[in-house]
Amino acid sequence: MDERLAKETGTGKTKGKVVVGITGASGVIYGISMVKTLVSLGFDPVVIVSRGALKVAKAEQGEDLHSRVKEIAKEVYLENEMDASPSSSSALVKTKGMAIIPCSIRTLAQIASGISSNLISRTAINILRLRKRLVLVVRETPLGTIELENALKVSYAGGVILPASPGFYIRPRSIEDIVNFVVGKTLDALEIEHDIYRRWSR
Repeated sequence: MDERLAKETGTGKTKGKVVVGITGASGVIYGISMVKTLVSLGFDPVVIVSRGALKVAKAEQGEDLHSRVKEIAKEVYLENEMDASPSSSSALVKTKGMAIIPCSIRTLAQIASGISSNLISRTAINILRLRKRLVLVVRETPLGTIELENALKVSYAGGVILPASPGFYIRPRSIEDIVNFVVGKTLDALEIEHDIYRRWSR
């Protein structure tokens, strides 16, 4: 774990685990920010990275995503590590929930169809089985009928569909402001308190 972040939260004094899946949709920056923010808030993120996300991170961020998140989080897996602890619902009982940020259309379709083909979709399905919070930050536009039907299926199963649609009432001055808004909304859906974006008030 990053030493500075560890000092901010206090080693060994985490508020619990939150699973973060980072898939190959555009917007890997959201996932990285989510992991960093969870650590700063005192949580212990369990990060699962897809092969697609590794490629997108190289293209969008110019960095090795796997190495980057390992600098921040203590528990990091690749999607093909099907024997990792999140693959079993028994290991997820005490977690706060899971956010897939960003969530690819492929991952949405797998979860909607109950297909556990990798560690991300398998963990998400386990989270739904346990009736825990699952937030899918879908980063695609436009959405076709098939995608909307899949989103509806996940919603019926108890998941939250949270498109990466920033609100501009915060008057963003930087990309970081926009990222913080989406990450903040994701934390809201997980019922995690924070103050990383300015809420609407009149």
